[in-house]
Amino acid sequence: MYRFLFCLFFLFLNVGILAQPHGGHNVNSGNTETDSGLSPQSSQPKNDARIPVNVPIEQQTRIGLKVTRVEKRDVVRTIRTIGTVTADQTKEYHFHIKINGWVEKVYADYVGRRIQKGDPLFDLYSPDLISTQAEYLEARKQGGTTGQEIARAALDRLLLWGVPPSEINKLKTSGKVKSSVTFVSLADGFIASKKVVNGMYITPDMDLYQIDNLAHLWVVVTLYEYDVSAVSVGDEVEIRLPYDPDVVIKGKINYLFPEIEAETRTAKARIEIDNTNQNLKPRMFVDVELKKDMGMSLLIPEDAVIDTGTRKIVFVKTGPSSFNPRKITVGPRIGNEVVILSGIKEGEEVVTSAHFLIDAESKLRAVLQTDGATKPGHSGHSPK
Repeated sequence: MYRFLFCLFFLFLNVGILAQPHGGHNVNSGNTETDSGLSPQSSQPKNDARIPVNVPIEQQTRIGLKVTRVEKRDVVRTIRTIGTVTADQTKEYHFHIKINGWVEKVYADYVGRRIQKGDPLFDLYSPDLISTQAEYLEARKQGGTTGQEIARAALDRLLLWGVPPSEINKLKTSGKVKSSVTFVSLADGFIASKKVVNGMYITPDMDLYQIDNLAHLWVVVTLYEYDVSAVSVGDEVEIRLPYDPDVVIKGKINYLFPEIEAETRTAKARIEIDNTNQNLKPRMFVDVELKKDMGMSLLIPEDAVIDTGTRKIVFVKTGPSSFNPRKITVGPRIGNEVVILSGIKEGEEVVTSAHFLIDAESKLRAVLQTDGATKPGHSGHSPK
């Protein structure tokens, strides 16, 4: 009963539009296979089978049927996405002290301050530093082999604790113990985090400063899953600021993250950029454009493709009023077009409008033809 109603519905939908010879005597009788192998007798489920159909020329205009020619062109795939500027993690510097003590004065006193290697960070009072300085001066006065060994050991201890060579030189030249020692930055950059305040007691386990070098940055971009295969390490990209599109910054992809995020079906890629002019700041959003030359490729409008769920097909015009279903393999989407990897050839014409109506008729006739072929006495040829 359901099949009968289904057939009536589609027959009503196509009344006056499509005409075919009798099911047992059509133009494809004895050869229901199309050039793509789509037939009611194929391995596809019966409700997914399709056969060629005819659309009278005078009816093609009435139903709005349009076709387009398959073209081969030089294709450049453009991928546009959004990126987030971050500091280069390979150039981050975290400053720790290697001895306990109290901070007496802070020089690098706020986040965002530009700092260069050798600039003072803070003065530290530490009993261990005082006793070691005194030990060195006393050993130097003592002289002799033993005194020299003790003095050398004291200086080595100061160096291991991170006391700057400039402070050690002052100790040697002045011959006086300093109550507080100035510690300096060991990297160029900007202060990204600061935990040091005047008067605090610090220990070796405390992360006192993070210094980021912003002359070299990363841009982390988000790629849709279907774009990942087109992106490779070393690809050049153009980066633009949303508020100033005239500024174009060149960069290269230097890393593709190994995972796809399950919730968004996206992946991450990382771009290296030079930022010596300080145009970019960490956590900024930027527009990223990547162009990939795909060479000569076959293209058809995306609207021409019918996705059945298990395969993709188009209807190819094989005559003034005949249209054959054809299974195709598609590649990436280029704007409103898709690249065709197999199934059709350059110069063929595919239906781009009213193809769903043709598809419905093709499926219906395939079902009717299959059902009729399995019943004895079909089309008035009952056995005697």
